[in-house]
Amino acid sequence: MQGLDDASGVESDQAASEEDQTTSDSDQTASDRDQTASDEDQTASDDDQSASDEDQAASDQELAPGTSEQARGRLSAQREHATELRAGGTRARLDTAATRDVTAAERARIAATRDRIANRRGRGAAAGAVTGEQALRVARDRRRAADDRAKAAADRLRAAAEREESARDRTVASRERVQAALDREAAEVDELTHARRRGAGIEQLERELERSCRAGEGLVVAFIDVDGLKQVNDTEGHLAGDALLIAVADSLRACLRSYDLVMRFGGDEFVCALPNSSLEQVRGRFGEVSRSLQAGPAAGSITVGFTELAGGDRVEDLIRRADADLLARRGVR
Repeated sequence: MQGLDDASGVESDQAASEEDQTTSDSDQTASDRDQTASDEDQTASDDDQSASDEDQAASDQELAPGTSEQARGRLSAQREHATELRAGGTRARLDTAATRDVTAAERARIAATRDRIANRRGRGAAAGAVTGEQALRVARDRRRAADDRAKAAADRLRAAAEREESARDRTVASRERVQAALDREAAEVDELTHARRRGAGIEQLERELERSCRAGEGLVVAFIDVDGLKQVNDTEGHLAGDALLIAVADSLRACLRSYDLVMRFGGDEFVCALPNSSLEQVRGRFGEVSRSLQAGPAAGSITVGFTELAGGDRVEDLIRRADADLLARRGVR
């Protein structure tokens, strides 16, 4: 009878050893996955540091005296890049959290398996003579199970921390997107008149030209010159001249549609683009602009030249023809 008990104990211990090997392999897989999570976490941290460095550099440069509008445009692009880096860090942290959740589940399973191994060895030991080595194995199995449970709990805590950090990243990235948009708007808009700056306006006009060509729609470009601005500056001062320019821009925005382009082209010149419009309709709108301007406090006037989009036109062709029409209206050849 004792021999049967011994044989049963040996078989139970052998089965436990085989399951222990399988569990050790699973534990290695969990460790590898944990290393992957750590690598992803490092990537997220590196991206976050790069984003912080870029954002700090942009802020320092923006606060520097004499920062040009061209530089502000570069700062806007720099902030947008920092935002993209933060978004990358957010994705990496979410990936890490998911990996850690999987690892935690795997370690919990491993802990349960080690408990079964300990129980099997315990039963085997109970069936036969309990040796010191068997007792040590049972104790080791239970200790390993406890360690795995602790690791699983730690993984879950780290996954929660990663998700919390990811949420903070999203909040920061959202603020940075708003700031980048403000920077971009400041770089594209004329400070005095709030019309489009020339560079940004030309880009928008190019887009309108391409869209009108694709859609087969009309596009009218107007070249506007503010009458007598130099005389106002010379006789009434530059503040009065600025007030006249502001009044012109305000009248253009008030009488044109919200999506029509209003660009400050030069000191006393504006260019407007009105998509899906006929020349007759545009002339009528600029009649309203002139009446609005004359009725306002500045009591100014403008001269306007017009042109319509023709096949093969480029942006410079439209601006040149509209300018030529303006000069013809003034009797200048």
